[in-house]
Amino acid sequence: MKTHYKIVQLLAALTTSASLFGQTPSTPGKDEIVELPAFSISSEKDTGYIGKSALSSTRIAVDTSDLPQSVQVLNSGFLKAVNPFMISDILNYVGGAQNGALNWTSGRNNIRGFSGDGDYVDGFAPPMASTVDSIIYDRLEVIKGPSTIFLAADGSPGGIINKISKSPLATRQTTLSLQLGSFDANHFGLDTTGAITKDGKFLYRFLTGIQYSNGYYDSTYMHRNLFMPMVSYQFSPDTKLEVKAMLIETAWPSYNGLMFDPRTMKMFDVPYTRSSSEDAPHNWRHDRVKRVWVNYTTRWNEHVVFRLAAMNAYDRADRLESLANTWNDGGRAWNAATTPTNYTGGAYPRTTTADDSTSRYRDIQSDLNFNFKTGAANHSLLVGGELRDAPSAQINYAGTSSPWNPFVKTEPTVVVNYAAKSGWSQNSSTLARVYVLETLKLFNDRLLLSYGATRTRATGSTTNGLTNVVTTPEYVVFKNLKQYGVVYKITDGVNLFAGYNENYALNGVGTVNGVIGVPLPPKQGKQNEVGLKTSLFNKKLTVNVSYFDVQQQNNTVPSSPQNPLNPLVLIPGVVSRGFDGDLNYEVNRNFFLMGSFSLYDAKSILGPAAKTFIQPYTGTIIADSLPVNNTSEKSASLFGLYRFTEGTVKGLSVGLGANHLTKRAITDNANQVWFGWVPGRTLVNANITYRYSPRINYGLNIDNLLNTKYIYSVRSVNVIVPGQAFNVKFSVDYTF
Repeated sequence: MKTHYKIVQLLAALTTSASLFGQTPSTPGKDEIVELPAFSISSEKDTGYIGKSALSSTRIAVDTSDLPQSVQVLNSGFLKAVNPFMISDILNYVGGAQNGALNWTSGRNNIRGFSGDGDYVDGFAPPMASTVDSIIYDRLEVIKGPSTIFLAADGSPGGIINKISKSPLATRQTTLSLQLGSFDANHFGLDTTGAITKDGKFLYRFLTGIQYSNGYYDSTYMHRNLFMPMVSYQFSPDTKLEVKAMLIETAWPSYNGLMFDPRTMKMFDVPYTRSSSEDAPHNWRHDRVKRVWVNYTTRWNEHVVFRLAAMNAYDRADRLESLANTWNDGGRAWNAATTPTNYTGGAYPRTTTADDSTSRYRDIQSDLNFNFKTGAANHSLLVGGELRDAPSAQINYAGTSSPWNPFVKTEPTVVVNYAAKSGWSQNSSTLARVYVLETLKLFNDRLLLSYGATRTRATGSTTNGLTNVVTTPEYVVFKNLKQYGVVYKITDGVNLFAGYNENYALNGVGTVNGVIGVPLPPKQGKQNEVGLKTSLFNKKLTVNVSYFDVQQQNNTVPSSPQNPLNPLVLIPGVVSRGFDGDLNYEVNRNFFLMGSFSLYDAKSILGPAAKTFIQPYTGTIIADSLPVNNTSEKSASLFGLYRFTEGTVKGLSVGLGANHLTKRAITDNANQVWFGWVPGRTLVNANITYRYSPRINYGLNIDNLLNTKYIYSVRSVNVIVPGQAFNVKFSVDYTF
């Protein structure tokens, strides 16, 4: 016990360290399997492509059928089969979810009508600008709706993706992978793991992902180098320490899609490969990300498990980009007088963004999980806390860009004065919280009752670095949040559930009543959900169907064009109600099916100022609500995989996936002005793998198999992203 106490003291002092909870349990030897309960899950325990347990709703490992909330878990096998360039594309196969308003970034998702962003990994939320190589992930846990306990003051009320990274394994193994393709390919990967010591207690793993590929759009590319070393040490069957680190260097362009043509009320009719942003040196982004995190778990006795975790992260992102704007103020001031009805063609003026941003993230978390009985009742009690400090800064430089002509490619002129700073904002942000979650199991665990509460304290402030004047004095927000739920097991494998969850998040500064740069009221999200979950035929058939009612007050969206002094736009709120569901079925050892659907109504409730706007699409004044930007309210998907286990084609697997989205609204990004619809679309993707030998595996991914012409996403009337065309990626893995 003295050894444990010294370790706890050491880790508490390591505020520069970091955490992982929800990782693959290490094994000290081939014959002895050690599992630390409560805080660990591994994809190795899953069958098929779907995980049966999750960490991302309650912070401890719980069977998804026992959760009073919808959570879909996609494991490493599914990631390998789908092979997404952007992680958000896996949402094509999750009910109620779709890709977000932009691509090429770490989050950018839309779940149940709410857009979100952020790089949620292993229960932390460090800042990140560019997308991360999926080679590092073991599983993805999609939480539908807010989470009071897991990430109380972060994320969208519609849900988030918590990405669980890989951990060291005891069995020595190295996999080299190479991928080539038409675009968004040209990737090399290395994954090596094993034991350092003979007793198998000290393990290592090293991951590398290197990508140098051109994109589908003009002047787009991805140059990314990722390195991720990690070690773990098993002090005893009940005590384990993991340390992980990650370095990412990324060079990529700023791709901002195409614009709305005011003459046709549609996107400019130019080739889908056209870009309003040029190649370097006129247009570029750089990202450098460094992270270290530590996770220590120990079972003190048969009733108590303790976890201590921390992360230290640093991100520097600098860029130069030019953005052409069709509408004044992103469309929010749209009226008949400002409409460019006299546009007959030619170039549009552009704004220039040149900045250098840095952010730091220091987070320490601690949890105690108690399991005990009182009479006929079984209890699981989680008690924990978190301290977070996330300062950031952004330096801006003045610049000018020549106009952009959507129809004629010209050599641009971009001039930036890097000799003098035009702006410099320094921001502070802290979070402290404590939480408790009690789950009571009655009647031989057939009835599960849960209740959780969180008390948070968050602060924020902004200083002008040029004048050293505090532009936003430090403000403090206290918030009490709650969640509760019930799960009733009608029969083995059939559960009814109902749950309520809340979350909130600071909004920073923005515009309130016409005043720029004042603290915005915090976001406040809540969800009521009822549904049915099944886990039948030895968990081979799982179904989750639910009705949800999600509401958020004081919703924010990024300003367009981006403005460091006014980064966010406040809208009254969004309400989303309806149904969604997921189905996963291992028909037999050869055939696997996965399906999803959604049918809901999402509306943006307008503020008083917006009610006076003449809406371009209808020519009238909308008094109450409008559709939510880039949101398909009806969707369906089906993915099937067949494995050949006998005959001459033994080792061959063929997968086919289809995803359908109905029409999506085009708004001004603040959901106050409505410009029309993006047509619905159906995408079909295919993947073929062939295991030539135990060491060699070949893969072929075909994206957009039918070469469908479609719109990928809509950020605003100024940024519409066309979908990518037919694409082939070939890969080979060699394991030894």
